[in-house]
Amino acid sequence: MELERVEWYAGYRGQEKPRAVVSAGQRIEVVEIIWQKRLKDRGSGQVREVFRCRLADGRQVTIEKQISTEK
Repeated sequence: MELERVEWYAGYRGQEKPRAVVSAGQRIEVVEIIWQKRLKDRGSGQVREVFRCRLADGRQVTIEKQISTEK
């Protein structure tokens, strides 16, 4: 599934959790976050958050978001 855009819940810390995705011009709500992990690449220092989500149409997608670059 090709994602055009991700809509995020924006709490006091900014973009926190995915709430919907847009694919092929259609907006589909995220109904469940199955799991989430924060990963750091040892070589580059990049930190990213990875979410495995169930969508309203039953499909599951993995969404990645870069958090920061640390060294």
